[in-house]
Amino acid sequence: MGKWGRPGQGRAILKDITDRNFVRIGDFYYPPGSAEALSVQPLRKRRSKIIRTGWIDDSRNLKNREKYQDPFITFVKMELKLDVWPEFYFSTERLYRFDYAIPEHKIAIEVNGGVWAKGKSGHSSGTGILRDYDKSNLAQSLGWRVIILVPKNLMTDESLKILRKYKH
Repeated sequence: MGKWGRPGQGRAILKDITDRNFVRIGDFYYPPGSAEALSVQPLRKRRSKIIRTGWIDDSRNLKNREKYQDPFITFVKMELKLDVWPEFYFSTERLYRFDYAIPEHKIAIEVNGGVWAKGKSGHSSGTGILRDYDKSNLAQSLGWRVIILVPKNLMTDESLKILRKYKH
C-alpha cells in the first residue's frame, strides 16, 4: 500500500462523493446540504406536473405554443385573425400531433413534405401511410376537420380560402 492507499482508491472515493452530489468548490468537496454547498448551488425548480388533455390546456401544447413561432402562424393570424397552435397534441389515446391546429374551430393542418420523394421514408412508406390514415381517422372521430397541404402551398391564397371555408 502506498502513501495514499491502494492504487485507484482515490478515483473510487471521488466517484462515490460525486454520486452522492457533493459540491466541489475549488479543491474541496462539501456535502450537499452544507452551508458552503448551498451558497453556490442554484435552487432547483420543481417540475410542474404534465397535464395531458389533448386540448389547449394540455401542457405539451402550451409548451409548443411558446416554443414555436413561424411565418405560417403569423400569416394566418394577420390574414384571418385565427389563433394557430403548432405541433398540437389532439388526443390522450395516442401521441399523435397535428403540424398546426386551430382548436377554436377544430381545424387541423397537416403539411406533408416529400410527396415526390422516392424510397421508404416518412409519409411515403407503407407504414407511414398507414400511420397517417390512423391519425386522420382518430382526429375525425374526435370531431376534427383535417386539411392536408404540401409545403409550397402553405402560405398561399389557396390555403387561406380553404381555412375560410372550414372556419364556418
